[in-house]
Amino acid sequence: MKTRMPATRSVGFQPSAVMPRRHHSLGFALLEIVMALGLFSLVAVGMTRALDQIAQTSKQARQEAQVLRVLESVLAEVSHQPELKPMTVSFPKTADGVDASARIEKVKLITQDKVELDKMFLIHAEAWLSDGRRQTLKRRMETYVYSPTSP
Repeated sequence: MKTRMPATRSVGFQPSAVMPRRHHSLGFALLEIVMALGLFSLVAVGMTRALDQIAQTSKQARQEAQVLRVLESVLAEVSHQPELKPMTVSFPKTADGVDASARIEKVKLITQDKVELDKMFLIHAEAWLSDGRRQTLKRRMETYVYSPTSP
């Protein structure tokens, strides 16, 4: 009696079937990494430019506020003098680096009823930041002041 051995299939290693898949998935992962790095670098450059723009805008706003603060102080100081007369006043540079000056001039104002307003003065004030060679940020204000004790 002959016994028959059942037919078995070989489930061994087949290099030709496995290797291409493995290389294909490694190549796909490398492509994903390269694309992710490219996308990240684009976003990083955009964020860097945006942060730089925000910093510049913040600096300009801070400088504008400094100049306006000095300008308002100059107007207040000059207009509250007990006696005004036509002249030019220069102010020392502030700790923030803002220079300022004011010019006082007597003006002749006439109402609609043809009445002259006496003892009226016009005060022109200027404040500016400079970078050593030129004025980088300059603002002006003016106001009319009645000074009854002035000549």
